[in-house]
Amino acid sequence: MSNNNISENELTVFAISDFTGKTAETILNSVAIQFDNDRIKIKKFSDISDIDKLASIIDEAMQVDNILLAYTIVLPELSAYLESEANRLGLPIIDILGPMINSFSQALDQQPQLEVGLSYNIDYEIFEKISCIDFSLRCDDGRNLNKLKEADLVLVGVSRTSKTPLSIYLSQQNYNVATVSLSPEVIPPKELYEIDSNKIIGLTIDPQCLQKIRENRIKLMAFNQGGDYVSMDRIKEELTYAKKIMKKIEARVIDITNKAIEDIADEILNKIK
Repeated sequence: MSNNNISENELTVFAISDFTGKTAETILNSVAIQFDNDRIKIKKFSDISDIDKLASIIDEAMQVDNILLAYTIVLPELSAYLESEANRLGLPIIDILGPMINSFSQALDQQPQLEVGLSYNIDYEIFEKISCIDFSLRCDDGRNLNKLKEADLVLVGVSRTSKTPLSIYLSQQNYNVATVSLSPEVIPPKELYEIDSNKIIGLTIDPQCLQKIRENRIKLMAFNQGGDYVSMDRIKEELTYAKKIMKKIEARVIDITNKAIEDIADEILNKIK
């Protein structure tokens, strides 16, 4: 290979794909983050559908010191050519999808569909869902308030109004959801007043129902007594305060009394639509 400006301690990775290259890029970035990213350069080659394009990429790779080829190509004739040429020329190469596809094929005793783009569609849906779940977990109960503006939905309400279960359920439907608890002793975060009120959902509940939920929670946690937490006067005070805040921030309010998570989620989505 000829010399260029890349030092021997730097690595150039060619991410080669017969579709968008998103799968290869995501996996390689996940690996690269474990090392010094400044010393790793990833160059993406997408929509590679014929041998001529692969030959051109291999020619380019021969001009780079410390090169690694990584590919997500499902068509056997293309992957076979790439592997053969890389081995012949001494270029290190990684088949990202092949080993996993083969393992699944053996375990299921079934041949893969070998459809270009199929893996990307599946991966994209999975990555998006994981991203939404991660967002909801990071922004639960008033954490990371600086990210409220990035949320698709912000759920507000007093303790035990199903905010967290709802956020996880909705995140599995690809919504970024944040939750904020309301309590008379805590001033609502200023960020609540700075975001679009159309995406704020206030959750309210019948006082007697909430009292039962809290009493069951106390029993489950094996606490000796609930004190103000299960006091009807306290519960009414909290709900009245929450209602006042919800009106102030112009939240859309949903009564969750005796409703399943799925039904509440459907009602929320109908409101924002």
